Amino acid sequence: MSDSTEFTGMVWIPAGEFTMGSDWYDIESPVRVVHVDGFWIDRLPVSNRDFLAYVTDTKAPWVPDWPEGGPPPDLLDHPVERVAWAQARQYAEWAGKRLPTEAEWEKAARGTDGRIWPWGEVFIEEHANVWDSAKALGRTTIPNGVLEGNRSPYGLVDMVGNVEEWVEDRLLPYPGSSASSPSTAVECRVLRGGSWFYTNEFARCSFRRGALPEFSGYELAGGPGFRCARS
Repeated sequence: MSDSTEFTGMVWIPAGEFTMGSDWYDIESPVRVVHVDGFWIDRLPVSNRDFLAYVTDTKAPWVPDWPEGGPPPDLLDHPVERVAWAQARQYAEWAGKRLPTEAEWEKAARGTDGRIWPWGEVFIEEHANVWDSAKALGRTTIPNGVLEGNRSPYGLVDMVGNVEEWVEDRLLPYPGSSASSPSTAVECRVLRGGSWFYTNEFARCSFRRGALPEFSGYELAGGPGFRCARS
C-alpha cells in the first residue's frame, strides 16, 4: 500500500524503526528498537455511532451496556466500549480493515523517540480522561477528540485514556524479557492505552495488559474498545 493513497479518517504511519517497550514493568520490557512497515491506522477510536452502523447492517450482537433503543444521541460520538476481541475483529473485517499489531499501535502512539505519553515525558492530567479526572468530574467516557492535548506525534487522537484498545497480538513476553505471568500462558489478547477506569500509569504508550478474547468488561465499569488499521 502506498502512502499516496488516502483513506478517510485514517493516518499514515511511515515505515521505519522506533523505540518499543519500557522498564516500568517486566511485561513491558526490554526496551528495544523495532522496525515496522508503513501502515494506516484510524485517527480516532471506533465510536458508538460507527459500531451502531455495523450492528444495524450485520445484525451483530448488541453492546452489553447499550439500552434497548441503542446508544443515546449524546453518546454517539463517544468511543464504543465493552466490545470483545472477536467482535472488534469482525467489525474491522466489515470495514475493510484489521486490528493493528502491538508494535503498530505503540509506534502510532509514541512516535520514534520513546516518549512515555503521546504528548511527551510528563503526565498532564488535562490531556487524558483517566480515573482521577473522570471520578472527580463524575464521568466515564467522553466524546472522541475533545481533549486537544491528547495527540500523538502522528496526530492520532486519544491513544491513552478514555477507552482501552484491543490489538491483534496474544499477550506473550517480548523477546529477551524475564516476565512471567499466568496470563501469558493462555490465549489472552493484548489491550493498550488504559481508560477512564484506570489511573495515569496505565495510560502510557508502552503499557500492555491481557484479557481473554471473550472479555467485554464489566457493568458500570466499562470495557474494551478499539481502532482499526490497514496494511
